[in-house]
Amino acid sequence: MASLMLEIRGRTMPGKREDLLRLFEEHLAPRAEQNQAQKLVVWAADDTDDDAFVLFEIYSDKTAADANAKAEWFAEYIAASGPLLAGPPTMTLGTPRWTKGVGR
Repeated sequence: MASLMLEIRGRTMPGKREDLLRLFEEHLAPRAEQNQAQKLVVWAADDTDDDAFVLFEIYSDKTAADANAKAEWFAEYIAASGPLLAGPPTMTLGTPRWTKGVGR
């Protein structure tokens, strides 16, 4: 089965980006560190917009990403992060065709 790339771009309410990062670090980062199916996880602050962020992940396959999306702890994160967001983030799914430092 092919790897899956997931990119989420969004904006927080003014001044709430660090609060969102703290929620990510509390709810999602520890699970990502333990999840062998998540080959790469990057949470990045947009340098051109103080309220924008990008989450970039590569999963071993779509099934692994789906399992995370259906987990109770992920629903808790979504509920807690919702009030911090300025609107719904955009999501891009793709199949990695070439990577450096990350196996396929």
